[in-house]
Amino acid sequence: MCKIIVLTPVKNEDWILDQFLTITSMFADRIIIADQNSTDKSREICSRFPKVYLVENGNQEFCEDDRQILLIETARKLYPGQKRVLLSLDADEIFSADSLHFRHTWSRIRNLPLGTSLYFERSDLLYDRKKCIRGRDHDHYFPLGYIDDGVVHQPSIIHSRRIPQNPNGINEYIEDIKIVHFIFSRMKVRHAKIRYYTALENVKKTSRFYIRRYAYNRANVDDKMHPERIENTPKEWLQGWDERRINLKKFNEPNFSWQDFEVLKLFKNYGYRRFHLDDIWDFDWESCIREAKRRGIDVSSVPVCKPNGLVISVLKFIDTLYLLSRKLRFKKLIS
Repeated sequence: MCKIIVLTPVKNEDWILDQFLTITSMFADRIIIADQNSTDKSREICSRFPKVYLVENGNQEFCEDDRQILLIETARKLYPGQKRVLLSLDADEIFSADSLHFRHTWSRIRNLPLGTSLYFERSDLLYDRKKCIRGRDHDHYFPLGYIDDGVVHQPSIIHSRRIPQNPNGINEYIEDIKIVHFIFSRMKVRHAKIRYYTALENVKKTSRFYIRRYAYNRANVDDKMHPERIENTPKEWLQGWDERRINLKKFNEPNFSWQDFEVLKLFKNYGYRRFHLDDIWDFDWESCIREAKRRGIDVSSVPVCKPNGLVISVLKFIDTLYLLSRKLRFKKLIS
């Protein structure tokens, strides 16, 4: 019998994990959670759901590639010799309420050939849930599912494709089953993630500084950059969850998140100057350090050293030039 297995990495996701597991348990045969040293109630929440299989991700550092392999290999060990549909979802990615009604689509997914990649529309829900950022064409679909054939997964260090890929497999675009992404539900945490990824790419040397400044600039990644893609959120996406009294409306947001404290650890290990070219200095790192010390987190005792005004001015000029070059390049491609 074909098993639908959801693979989810977790680190301090108790703000939405109960809702995610409640909904995911309605369609998944098994939910494998790889918990990376959570200090909140994530593990306690997992223990309340019979379909959850919890594995330890003991890595102390960011390890997107390792955790993907851990999740995939765990699914294969749990269900050897059985057909497996792997769905890779973060805790803030939740299937729309009407998705459960498309039984013919779920049946079709279970009967797809091995090695098939499943592409889903994943829309970013905006602040009050009334609007969302959508990508209706297949260029904005994401490979989040795989009909597992046992092929070796080859992830990249950061922003990796989450599922395996068979070069001879087919791509299947799932039109009626939607995924709603709650990325804008906590804007302070969203911006903390942006700062964290900026610092990580610096340390891991996966991109040049001007590319990081463009890719992780808040004005570029927020919804203002996609006005043509902002639409009214279809009522059927959330109404069913509201009727079941699953709270997806408002979430508590901390002033400092675990991503902020991870950046402080990078400051301690590499020094402040290492990150002077990165767009992360509009944040109150002094207050963050005081909060970290209050919590007993080991951070640098050296006072924060920010880039000076001249450096910031030069960097903003570089930002402008790079953005202009991208626009000119785009016009040339479409002309």
